[in-house]
Amino acid sequence: MAKDDGVQEASIDAVLAAQRAYAAASRERSKFGLMVPEAFVRGIRDLGYRSNGDAIAELIDNALQAYADRIDIVFGYDGTTSVKKPTQVAVIDNGHGMEPDMIRMAVMWGGTHRENDRIGLGRYGYGLPCASVSLGRRFTVYSATLGGAWHSVRLDLDALAEGAYTDAHGDIVVPPATVATLPPFVAEQIAQTHPEGWRSGTVILIDKLDRLEWSTAQGLRENLSRQFGVTYHKLRNAAAIFVDNEFVEPIDPLFLTSDFHLFDHDDDRAVALDPVRVEVRDCNGGNFCGAITLRYAWLPPSFGSVDKTRDAVGLNANPRFAILKDFHGVIFSRNGRLIDVQTRTPWTTFINNDRYIKVELEFSATLDELFGVTTSKQQVTVSPRIWELLQQAGLPKAIEQLRGKVKNAKLLRRLAALTPRPGEQSLSERAMGRTAELAHGYQRQFDLGLRASPYRLHFENLPGQAFFRIDRAGGARTLHINTAHRFYEDIYDGPSSTQEVRTALEILLFSFGDVLLDKSVESVIQIELWSRRLELALGMMAQHLAESDDFDVGPSSWIDAV
Repeated sequence: MAKDDGVQEASIDAVLAAQRAYAAASRERSKFGLMVPEAFVRGIRDLGYRSNGDAIAELIDNALQAYADRIDIVFGYDGTTSVKKPTQVAVIDNGHGMEPDMIRMAVMWGGTHRENDRIGLGRYGYGLPCASVSLGRRFTVYSATLGGAWHSVRLDLDALAEGAYTDAHGDIVVPPATVATLPPFVAEQIAQTHPEGWRSGTVILIDKLDRLEWSTAQGLRENLSRQFGVTYHKLRNAAAIFVDNEFVEPIDPLFLTSDFHLFDHDDDRAVALDPVRVEVRDCNGGNFCGAITLRYAWLPPSFGSVDKTRDAVGLNANPRFAILKDFHGVIFSRNGRLIDVQTRTPWTTFINNDRYIKVELEFSATLDELFGVTTSKQQVTVSPRIWELLQQAGLPKAIEQLRGKVKNAKLLRRLAALTPRPGEQSLSERAMGRTAELAHGYQRQFDLGLRASPYRLHFENLPGQAFFRIDRAGGARTLHINTAHRFYEDIYDGPSSTQEVRTALEILLFSFGDVLLDKSVESVIQIELWSRRLELALGMMAQHLAESDDFDVGPSSWIDAV
């Protein structure tokens, strides 16, 4: 968005005029009172932001509405020699700025000329003070309009408790804005990022930080960048966002936007269903109230993994997995800005396995009442009417369809893992090889050759012999399964068997063999006895099943039998 655009300049003039009118009217009405006692100001710190990122996002919203095209979240260290943990956080924007009276109003709860605005991101005027005190016990608002000097207002909760803001009448009063000098680290940042010269903008400086979730600058930077990348991905053309001088790459939480971060992290790709648009109309007159857009996607079960043959656990989780975990459920976006993620709907609850299905619901701010948007813009309470419209639009069916897609993909992945390619070991051979060293470490009675011995699977046809045997030959432990035994026909390769069952049986027999291999002749005799008993029992079971197939087990035959 160009700063010299004539249309934007006219819009900025109109905004500043609105600010002046609002400040003049409020001066007469409130005498710049803070509007609430000090206990409220302390309590408002517990408003309930889910994270530091949600709080700072309030300040980013204000910057976007001020037509900023660059927003910097900068860390300060207040003269300390360590740069590991910041002692200050500043949010710097190059928007239209505020005049002195408006700076004073901005520090107050509800002090905004945009109250009840349905066009932009803000609405109540609570964001700036609430967000600031949720991070630290003191914040300062610096601002300058085009051609104007820097002015500032500071609110210090410690000083407030000591009565520093209480006037002679006992009212808590916000001090007037005064000409100000920017802190050195903020001035240096502006000089570095705006070498062509500074025109206008606002700085929110928060210090006395006592509620940072991450104790290091690196942790703060990485987590904020990831969260803002998702939260503002649809507003990427409005402004460039930087955290500690690192550009925040936009991230589509559905991974459907080709030029966004992590879309092509590897060869796995998200698969979209067709989006759906839902119009919301007034129940009485049928007038258009707003629109809802539903986007759907499902992800391959290996989407969050480094090694695609294994689950995304521990070090095997790639950078995508953090997005899958943090934005798990129905994603709600208001005017292009993500505000909430919920795992419960009237029809279903999202569980861990549902991380690989994605549903996004975008709605316009004109529907705020129907979505129960909170003052902090980080939670929705969906009304029954909206749920009814979403049901009619096919949301429950779409969720089940997405689940079905992921389930089928998981089955194919499992089958591929169980089916070796030509020249590869079977899964049971690989599994036994990987566990051999562990077993050797804990079970010293195992043979010393177990650690290095590979495992091999072989089939043989020996009527009347044991259903399996294991031997050591050629440096390998070989499991021989007898295809002439009923175990093979009825269980291992029976009609109900699957590749997963066969692999589990192979591992079971390999494990028996490891214990029995070097014992005694009695072990071989014991296996032969097991085999005879197994042959007889399986024969009896087959005969029973054959007889039951000839008998009608329906209600009428039961009555006849009685």
